[in-house]
Amino acid sequence: MEKNRVNIEAFDQTIAEGEKDLSSALKTLKVEGIWRLGVKGPQFESELKYENGRVILYSDEPAFLGGGGTSVNPIQYCLFGVASCFAATFAKWAAKEGVVLEELTVTAVAHLDMSRSFGLTENPIMDKMTLNISTKTDASDEDVDRIRQLTIERCPAYYCLTEPVTPEVVVSKL
Repeated sequence: MEKNRVNIEAFDQTIAEGEKDLSSALKTLKVEGIWRLGVKGPQFESELKYENGRVILYSDEPAFLGGGGTSVNPIQYCLFGVASCFAATFAKWAAKEGVVLEELTVTAVAHLDMSRSFGLTENPIMDKMTLNISTKTDASDEDVDRIRQLTIERCPAYYCLTEPVTPEVVVSKL
């Protein structure tokens, strides 16, 4: 059964597997890319594989940061990840809670202060991010707010933004 473009049966099965064995909920994601030296166009390239295929993504810094402005910049991908993950989590939990969505739009807006990136200040690079959710549904305001709260509690990308996770950075010479 599908609601809100979410395969509820598959999602329920995944939850049931997690209830039986929490280790089934442990996943590792990996993204590897190359800085494209000696070629024109975007500065960074990554091939991402998924269940039914693969996609090659490119990124380029805007001209004011030394790039060519020939592709999406890294922060746009970050915002895309947050917005798409929040939308997926919202739609999934709305479906699980019986809330039918006719439309769902998520807009991520980040306010950046690039002075730290330039080595000029210690100001926070991002001082504010807003996720604007617009939905068309017959559900009550209380139901929509309950789904919003569930999404805040369960969205992986939201968690990454709000909980400290310090990456280990390892550099090796080829």
